[in-house]
Amino acid sequence: MKKLVMVLIVALLLPVSAFAWDKSYQPDKYGKINFNKVTSIELLGWKNSLEGNIRVDGTPLDLDSETTIGDESRFGFRVSHVLNHRASLEFSYMKNENSGNTTKVFKFENKEYSAGANIKLQNSWFDLAYNHNLTRAKQSDKQGREVFYLDGIFGVKFSNSEISVKGNETTIAAAYIEEKWDETFPVPYFGLAAGGQIADNLWLKGYLKYIKVNAGGADALHNDYGINLALKLNPNSKDTEWFVDLGYRGVKFDIEKDGDKADLRYTGPTFGVFARF
Repeated sequence: MKKLVMVLIVALLLPVSAFAWDKSYQPDKYGKINFNKVTSIELLGWKNSLEGNIRVDGTPLDLDSETTIGDESRFGFRVSHVLNHRASLEFSYMKNENSGNTTKVFKFENKEYSAGANIKLQNSWFDLAYNHNLTRAKQSDKQGREVFYLDGIFGVKFSNSEISVKGNETTIAAAYIEEKWDETFPVPYFGLAAGGQIADNLWLKGYLKYIKVNAGGADALHNDYGINLALKLNPNSKDTEWFVDLGYRGVKFDIEKDGDKADLRYTGPTFGVFARF
């Protein structure tokens, strides 16, 4: 399994891209674009379900139908800062932890576990991104209305993944055993992000990050997508702007080489509160 992550390290040599930020392009009375509100900080939550399958020196295990792993709610944060009218930097962090019991005999790291073994999967992601504006509306149709934008994304997600299994062997002695696989690796990606104001205090935003590579006989695919609505809570504020954010997110990792495989899919609703200043 550890061999699989090498393809992601090789992928760092490829051109990459990143993710959308919150910005405010406000037209002045002459119809020109003024840029303001350069920093945003968000506390975000994600109620996600985990699906997919794993095979690490053993037999395949379907996480949806062959384990009792259920939905989990997790929290993270993100900070973004606008550099100029074209560029922005963003940093975000999220940690997911899902656990349950297997419902079949399962071989992991060349050891065979009886049904009922405990399995836990942890993934934590540090995401560094650079955004570059590709196009935006030159002028809004209403004073104070934010314009539409489309951004190109260049970034890398540093992922720490851990799979641990605890249970009894399928032997007469039925000894209690525990094995763990733990790896940190970079996941570069490119993508697009778009957003715009659809009502006086309501914004719609979405993004897609993606990479697929084949190197050294290994296949690797990663995508991360999301769409959300942001509602401004203090529309008359001249200083810090406060928003609530509701949406949906999906993240997929799919790595395969030499018979080993990790196909993990996280999907579910998101919610957050953020400030822009």
